[in-house]
Amino acid sequence: MDYTEEYDFYKKYLVDGEYVLWEGKPEKGNIFNPAEIPLMIFSVVWLAFSLFWELTVIKSGAPIIFSLWGLPFIAIGVYLLVGRFIQKVLLRNKTYYVITNKNIIVKAGSKIKIYNGSDLPSMDIEIHKNGNGTIIFYQDVYIRRNSRYNNYFMLENIADVTQAQNSINRMETYQNREKEVEHF
Repeated sequence: MDYTEEYDFYKKYLVDGEYVLWEGKPEKGNIFNPAEIPLMIFSVVWLAFSLFWELTVIKSGAPIIFSLWGLPFIAIGVYLLVGRFIQKVLLRNKTYYVITNKNIIVKAGSKIKIYNGSDLPSMDIEIHKNGNGTIIFYQDVYIRRNSRYNNYFMLENIADVTQAQNSINRMETYQNREKEVEHF
C-alpha cells in the first residue's frame, strides 16, 4: 500500500469547501507515558498477588475449580503489565490523522472519529525527548455527583508536530473568518 493510499479513507467525509491542511501518522516509539506509573505499580501488585494465589492453591492440593479461578486474574495482570503496550503499538500502526480547514479526522484501526474544528477545546503540546510531539485536547465534559469527568483526544507522537499545530491554528482562523462572514 502506498503512503498516500493510507489517507484515502477521509475523502468520503469531506464536505463542500473542505480541504486538507495536514496529514500524518504516529511515529514508532514513546509508548510509555509517565502518567502510567501508578497503573504499572498496580498491575505488578495485581499480577504478583494473582500468581501467589495460583501457586498457593496448586501447592495446597485444592480442587481444580480453585486453580481455574485464578487464571483470569493472572490474564488481567499480564494484560495490564504488558498486553496494553502491545495493543497500543498494533493500533498505532493503523492510526492516521487528517486536519482539514473544518475538522480533525482520526482513524484508529477501523474506527473513524471526526472532531469539529469550531468545537475544539484548548490544546496542550508535549514535546518528547526524541523531538516528536503529542497534541492533546482536554475538555471537562460534565459534572455528576460533584465529580468532573475529563474528555480528551490526542494526535500522538507526531514527527512534525509544529506543522500539525500550525494547521490547527489555520483551521481555527478559517473557522473565525466564517463566523465573521455569517454575522454580516
